[in-house]
Amino acid sequence: MNIQFCKIHLPQLPEINADALIKLAGDNNSALQPPCLPVGVTPSIFISRSNLDEIVRDIENGNDKNLTILEWLHCLYNKEKWDTKNLNRSIFTSKAIWKAAEQNTWLKQRLFWNLVLNYYGKEILASSLTKTYLSFCPQNKIDKEKLEIVQFLITPEPELKLVILCLKKLITPNQLFQKYQLPGKASILEKTLDNIVTEFYSIATFNHQQVEWLLQCLKEMKTTQQIKAVEQLLIRVDPKLGAEHPELINWLRQYYSSSVINSHWNELSLEAKSAMRKWLGAVSYQDFQQLVSLILNRVHLESWEHNKLESRSGFWSNYSDRFERIRILLPESSVSILGNHLSNQDVSTLSEDGSDPTEVCIFDFGNWFIVEFFRGNGSETRIFLKNAEIEQQLFNSQLSIKKLRCLDLNNPIHDHVFCWQYFCEQWLRHKNILPNQGTERFKGLSYQYNKYNTQTGLPKPSDENRRKRDHSLGYWREDIARLEREARRS
Repeated sequence: MNIQFCKIHLPQLPEINADALIKLAGDNNSALQPPCLPVGVTPSIFISRSNLDEIVRDIENGNDKNLTILEWLHCLYNKEKWDTKNLNRSIFTSKAIWKAAEQNTWLKQRLFWNLVLNYYGKEILASSLTKTYLSFCPQNKIDKEKLEIVQFLITPEPELKLVILCLKKLITPNQLFQKYQLPGKASILEKTLDNIVTEFYSIATFNHQQVEWLLQCLKEMKTTQQIKAVEQLLIRVDPKLGAEHPELINWLRQYYSSSVINSHWNELSLEAKSAMRKWLGAVSYQDFQQLVSLILNRVHLESWEHNKLESRSGFWSNYSDRFERIRILLPESSVSILGNHLSNQDVSTLSEDGSDPTEVCIFDFGNWFIVEFFRGNGSETRIFLKNAEIEQQLFNSQLSIKKLRCLDLNNPIHDHVFCWQYFCEQWLRHKNILPNQGTERFKGLSYQYNKYNTQTGLPKPSDENRRKRDHSLGYWREDIARLEREARRS
């Protein structure tokens, strides 16, 4: 198959002689005009003289205001060469340049940027300008702080002073260099971030703004650096101080909790993991303690209910470091009384099912979940081995008292009748739920009964006390059996 293409005929270009081009270049009325410059920028700033001696003479005589940007660039980049031929004037002219920069924003920015690059080993600025930068007189607070940062950068360990300034300004190292329009060197930024946690825990009591600053810095770190910083934070900062800041606890839970898939939990050291449990335990127990205190002070209770609740608060304080999280469940009758006082906690409302009103706390102990009923008939403790299904039901679903009592009825439950603390401690210990490390005396018990041994637990009750307990336990078991039957029928 033969394919033939048509020839393309282009029109002949007109001849343009030299006189026409000259006329075009000089024709002020031509439509070919240069682009408009920004408001306030005159064409003169781009017009340049090539004679450096003339430019320097203007600077020395204080006539620098008429120098164009190109002339300043010509001066700055050729100053070193000019200095070698004019040694007796090099320092004087450099001081004059720094003086001019006090009133020239562009020049000031260029000089300080190049000065910092010089300290990084770039050697862009003439040595005479580097030697004379202290002749610059700051005109405002920003100038003064910029000069201060430059002085930090020439010290052997600039990061130690930079991190103090970062905390003072509540900005990250990257933000610091951006704010003052200075070039940031990667190694200095990294070393400054390395010192963030050290500077943070030097504060006696940190506030919300300082915690937010810490979190911003942690987010700016690379993963390995962040893990190291978090370990330092967990180990060195008192968990009770950290527990006062929910935003910090929530961030740690999100990225370092053992209960979160793909968190950095497994990358923490054993010491840091232990500290993490104390942090989460401190805030969880604090929430629990606050709830108990509110119930005792704001909800009408019978005297026996009051005493039982106080004893429970004391007992669980011995396990405060072991809590990983809690969920608080309130009956409708308590929501209006307590709800506004628990705004920072994970609080849910129990569905109404005809049960006697009671507050409920669900404790996450890592491998086990414990459900604690605070008052009313039964007021038991239920324990569940951790798995995905039971976790979904306990922490992410709508619950009622009867629904909780129907969850896997084969699971063991515990009472709160006479001498319950001795038996409950044993019950928990057999499931490897242990009191806080270093516990020697159990809080919430009288001195006679509170000595704790890691192998044998608490002192055994006397035979008489055990008989009293067995008598009370019989009534409690009847109550529990009745409550579970009612729950199954609903």
